[in-house]
Amino acid sequence: MREKRLTALVGALDDEAVGLLVSLGPRDDEHSALEGFASSLRRLVLEAEELEPVIAVGSSVGSVRDARRTLVEATQVADAALHDAPASGARSASYYRLPDVRLRGLLHLLRDDARLQTYVERELGPLLAYDAEHNSQLIQMLRIYLEQGRNKSAAADAAHLSRPSFYDRLHKVERVLGVDLDQVESCLSLHVALLSLDAVRR
Repeated sequence: MREKRLTALVGALDDEAVGLLVSLGPRDDEHSALEGFASSLRRLVLEAEELEPVIAVGSSVGSVRDARRTLVEATQVADAALHDAPASGARSASYYRLPDVRLRGLLHLLRDDARLQTYVERELGPLLAYDAEHNSQLIQMLRIYLEQGRNKSAAADAAHLSRPSFYDRLHKVERVLGVDLDQVESCLSLHVALLSLDAVRR
């Protein structure tokens, strides 16, 4: 902060995290100030520990009474970025903000919520049980299919299966779950459930 001539309150949050409340003047450009700080911090940390720091930023606030809200938001963004860090190209800057962590970040923050766990069980429970009972990998076939944008040919290639074999597995998924994988809304619900499953398991 001194190197970039910025004013801030700085304090340790735990053994690994540090919180900063940065004060910018009306003429200061927020993005430039944060970019300069992030690049300097990254250089110093890499020189000292050879570790890549995770820098998360909360929303700008105009008064001290809103400081807690932005610090909580920054902490949540950092937590989500640590566990589901988007590719650097997906970031808008050299630090993370709420839009950068997107749906995976939101699901990570909700991972302990019983309602999310119930949702995963309702959407995927029969398929998880089927895989456990038959030592199959239907959940993985469903994941590949959805990650390939519902393109069955591309999904079969990604799964290293012939198209007939892959299509047969998709039909089993439909039967076990009682869904139609040609329906966009069903696939969207299942995809969110799979991402939620990852967050809950983690």
